Amino acid sequence: MTRRNLLASTVLFGLLGAPAMAGTLYVFGDSLSDDGNLYALTGQPPAPYYQGRFSNGPVWVEYLPSLTGLGFSAATDYAYGGAFTGDLTVNGTNYGTNLESAALPGISTEISGFAGAGGHFTASDVVTLWGGANNYFLYAELAQANPANAAAYVAEGVATTISQLTTDVGSLIGLGAQTLIVPNMPDLGVTPLFNTSAQGIALGDAFSVNHNLYLPIEMATLHQNTGANIIVLNTEQLLNNVVASPATYGFTNVTQACIAVAACVTGTTAQQNQYLFWDSVHPTTHAQDIIAQYAADSLLGYQNLAIPAQLGTSVVTTFTGLLDQRLSALANGASGASYTLGGMSASAPLPDHGISLFLSETGSFGAQATKGQDTGFTSSLETTTLGVEDHLSDTLVAGLALGYASASASPKTAGSVHDDALEFGLYGAYSGPAFYARLSGAAGENWYKAQSPAYLGGAVTGKPSGLSLAVQGAAGYAYAFSGGLSAGPELGLIYSRVGLNGYTETGDALLTKQVIAQTDQQLDATAGLRVSWAGALGGWQLTPTALLGADVPLSGSNGDFTAVFTSEPLVPLTIRYPHRQSAWAIYQLGTSVALGQSLSAQAEVGGTVFRTGGNDVSLSGGLTWRF
Repeated sequence: MTRRNLLASTVLFGLLGAPAMAGTLYVFGDSLSDDGNLYALTGQPPAPYYQGRFSNGPVWVEYLPSLTGLGFSAATDYAYGGAFTGDLTVNGTNYGTNLESAALPGISTEISGFAGAGGHFTASDVVTLWGGANNYFLYAELAQANPANAAAYVAEGVATTISQLTTDVGSLIGLGAQTLIVPNMPDLGVTPLFNTSAQGIALGDAFSVNHNLYLPIEMATLHQNTGANIIVLNTEQLLNNVVASPATYGFTNVTQACIAVAACVTGTTAQQNQYLFWDSVHPTTHAQDIIAQYAADSLLGYQNLAIPAQLGTSVVTTFTGLLDQRLSALANGASGASYTLGGMSASAPLPDHGISLFLSETGSFGAQATKGQDTGFTSSLETTTLGVEDHLSDTLVAGLALGYASASASPKTAGSVHDDALEFGLYGAYSGPAFYARLSGAAGENWYKAQSPAYLGGAVTGKPSGLSLAVQGAAGYAYAFSGGLSAGPELGLIYSRVGLNGYTETGDALLTKQVIAQTDQQLDATAGLRVSWAGALGGWQLTPTALLGADVPLSGSNGDFTAVFTSEPLVPLTIRYPHRQSAWAIYQLGTSVALGQSLSAQAEVGGTVFRTGGNDVSLSGGLTWRF
């Protein structure tokens, strides 16, 4: 498969939502992540290596920013070729911190240097740490020189490396890192350094298998103790997939080092990229690109997991909002059969007692900004509602409604989320001479389809289902003034609870996740001033209304749930719902115009203002035929 084909899924999902993560990418590690740091100090590696990289082109962390939207520069890459995970002493001999030269930087000194210069991370930054291979190269040399002690060297090497890596990751978390990518160890036994003999393959395999056995355990403990999310990329499985099916990934040679084959090393970059390995241990830039796509899709897919519940909350609260609008219309004497375009409740007057029907069709759109670890997205929603109510007295009305909603969200990173929901609602109102009160509630079943990109094309798909519940109430007092004008305060509460059953995604096994059951619940208070007027203007009968107020979240801003990648099931990730600000402004402006005895027109605009997470806007208009 060509590189163009490998990028096809990223382009497709980019059309749905271009990658736009907030924050900066910071890089620590060894030659797999070094973008020229060692070369700047020592001139190594020279040509034909690409501009000081240990490859024939850019390394994976240089591809990652364009795939995610993360900020990146050479100044945020601290990796050095040859880096050990820490200061390494074996059999009483101290080998320092770097395989190339004891005095050169290792991963622990990369981190301490960053901290010593005042470095720290924000909640939106992503930090990568890939290391350990250089430790094993040293231990492998010692094991090959003394085969009888090979098992002991493997055990000691893995124990030391995992311990130092755990300390390194802990240090990064201590500097503020909340999202980290820590790849595991590729299968060293398939690299040209080890794959030429059965003994070499067995030794390389032993280091990788044991490293990858203990790394997830330690990363899970760090997550439990600190709350930081650590994505352990399963590069062992990725490399084995490539070796098992080279053509799928665009390779023709997965056993030899390109640099050791004259026809390859002197060929074009495209010809070189048909090889998996550039030298005895380092991948070509094409392989580096594949690693970057795997990392990007892992990162973006996990960050999108909070969107379905947010979309479900919008669906159920919009439905109760429609019922609340219906009650507002009834409070002004409206009832009867009605049809609404774009969300305006419009109906025909009937006697004070009796049965009335209404049909409403509404549409809205909104946005959630990318901030910190919160993934931004745009959304749209269409809701069809059929209701029937009984006018119990001059002041009391009660009804029930059935609604169908179709909602979609396009994350600003990548992917898509869709929700089909069937809602059942109950609503009622009291309307006195001045005091009024409204109450509406809804329960529904939601069926979601969430997709995130997979680097080999197609998508990783999750299809959770769940129940939603919302209750909305308001009460106010309308002071009557001369000339048909009335105004007064209105207070309200809105409660919502959306639950998703646990589910497991389908698609690429390296990217699928198992997501536990989750619940997102919120309680908001609203307060505002409602003003209305009824009269004639220029021969037209008008009833304009306006509500200006504030929405104050009372609870529900700190919920979270857990997921794991199925390829690394021991390492949990905690997904948090967006933290909401303390308050924001809300508005509703609308009017109804009588066009004749049986026909009227309505228009309304409503939404939020000063909400830092993104504002919602609803534009609506309708015609009413009364009979």
